[in-house]
Amino acid sequence: MTRYLRLPCLLALVSVSNLAQGDTGLAEGQGQVPERSQIDTKYTWNLADMYANREAWEADFIASEKGVSALATAKGTVTKSPDALLSYLSQYDEIVVKFSKVVAYTSLLRDQDTRQSEPQAMYDRAMTLNVRLEEATAWFEPEILQLPASQLLDWCEKNPKLKVYTHHIRNLLRQKPHVLSTREEELMAMTGKLAATPRETFTMLADADMKFPTIKDEKGDDVQLSEGRYAFFMRSSDRALRERAFRKTLEAYLACKNTFATTLAGSVQGDIFEARARHYGSALEAALAPDNLPVSVYENLIATIHRNLPALHRYMDIRRRKLGVDKVHLYDTFVPLINGEAPRISYDDTVKTVITGLAPLGPEYLEPMTNAFRSRWIDVYETQGKRSGAYSEGVYASHPYILMNYNDTYDAMFTTAHEMGHSMHTWFSQHNQPPVYGDYPIFLAEVASTTNEIILGDYLRKHARSDEERLFLVNSLLENIRGTVINQTMWAEYEKLIHEQAEQGAPLTYETMSDVYRQLAVKYFGPSFECDPEVSGYWLRIPHFYRGFYVYKYATSFAASVALSKGVLSGDARALNAYLGFLKAGSSDYPIEVLKKAGVDMSTPRPIQDTMDLFSQLLDELEKLLKLQ
Repeated sequence: MTRYLRLPCLLALVSVSNLAQGDTGLAEGQGQVPERSQIDTKYTWNLADMYANREAWEADFIASEKGVSALATAKGTVTKSPDALLSYLSQYDEIVVKFSKVVAYTSLLRDQDTRQSEPQAMYDRAMTLNVRLEEATAWFEPEILQLPASQLLDWCEKNPKLKVYTHHIRNLLRQKPHVLSTREEELMAMTGKLAATPRETFTMLADADMKFPTIKDEKGDDVQLSEGRYAFFMRSSDRALRERAFRKTLEAYLACKNTFATTLAGSVQGDIFEARARHYGSALEAALAPDNLPVSVYENLIATIHRNLPALHRYMDIRRRKLGVDKVHLYDTFVPLINGEAPRISYDDTVKTVITGLAPLGPEYLEPMTNAFRSRWIDVYETQGKRSGAYSEGVYASHPYILMNYNDTYDAMFTTAHEMGHSMHTWFSQHNQPPVYGDYPIFLAEVASTTNEIILGDYLRKHARSDEERLFLVNSLLENIRGTVINQTMWAEYEKLIHEQAEQGAPLTYETMSDVYRQLAVKYFGPSFECDPEVSGYWLRIPHFYRGFYVYKYATSFAASVALSKGVLSGDARALNAYLGFLKAGSSDYPIEVLKKAGVDMSTPRPIQDTMDLFSQLLDELEKLLKLQ
């Protein structure tokens, strides 16, 4: 029942890092990822906004421990009266707000340098207390659900202070068939830290322990590979360099393939255990149930993308023709289809461009966003031991924070806008909702971030100074749809298939999981694609698979963003107000209903199809700009 929000982003999978010098904030180096001490302070986040020192964190940790113990003593009292129920819910919210801050701080501190043992120890303490919190409150749902639904709702209606919890209570009542006995809920809570072990093992192995090799860059200099630098090299116009980076990066993962396979198999089994223990028909059904989503939403997504795969095959063939190759390899799928190198943009210029480009969102949005850029909410550059990728993390008792691994590319600029979208969604939700609804479900999490990208892209295309620049930007939006909608759907289908295999009793090994991935890659990318042996093991790199059935939400969110951004860009004040209302809604209603109020119905395939229609229209423009027709 705990509530704190971590938003791992799609761009963590294709993260970027800074290899350039100059005004980027990096110290001079010899092809090595810099240490944190070499970065200008203004490009690092200021965690002192959250806790001034370790002692302040320790004080909140001790207070949280006491609060957890206090919650346990309320067992057997909450059904006595509306006031007793209100007292517990208010106390719970107060404790969770404080404890969420405790957890977030340790997570951020750990992620800025995963090699340090003290932040890891603090994080482990917080996770242990989190399990205790789950155990201490496991009795609540079974106990409250003993009361008739009519009585609970009557209490909410007649007590003004309890009325705010009405949606929360209705949601508990909806899930009543899957709530276990008090003792069973306590046992389920005890598995919390155990269930997180596969994900934590992946993080430590990929970010802290695994050693990437050194390769020659386009100048012949030795450069240490990393997840961030892999993504940078995948956009290089030097095909031989792209291939070296691709094969050597996958080689590092493949050296640990059986360990990664075991951790992912363990994560899948954890999902299945949770689903069966709570009487769901499948792990997929269990994953969608908290958001009150039917399985048809997931299946509609996959079916709609399947119908539109010819458009992706067409895109791959355009790439093949433009690059002048017989077949497109995976390391050919990220490079911009322009002559020469992609445009470069420093972080400081990115900030100015994002603020200008997002002007259609109005002053109510721009004011807190500008403050975020100026007030060190962001940790900008890649450093030794830092977690790869990008994310926004927000908790009710603090402003959000953003982790980046920035480089001087337009991809990094879009990443900046993307993560700021998360942070502003968090900021608006927390400033307009009580703690019980102050976060938002993952189904909605990528909507605000992707809307920022679409609005920024529209601004850049309108202000393109040449056909070449417009080509680059059209290609970027195509890549955004491919990466966020089509690729994520392929990964969603991959998750569905390996979970179904395990549910049917089939073993999950490196070989079986790689066979599934290879078949999907061939199907999705089409006849112009050459499926190299390393592609079969590409799933080894994907951290999102350790959050079961998460990635499909990128695709549905992008589709919602296409519709919402269209309204904002039209200049319609009502559309802008509806969008700001979406940002402010938090989790005050079911996610599909929140989107419906903003004008988007994700219960139908229509938003996905509209997005794929846009993809096809962009392909027409791409071919004209490339003069390939």
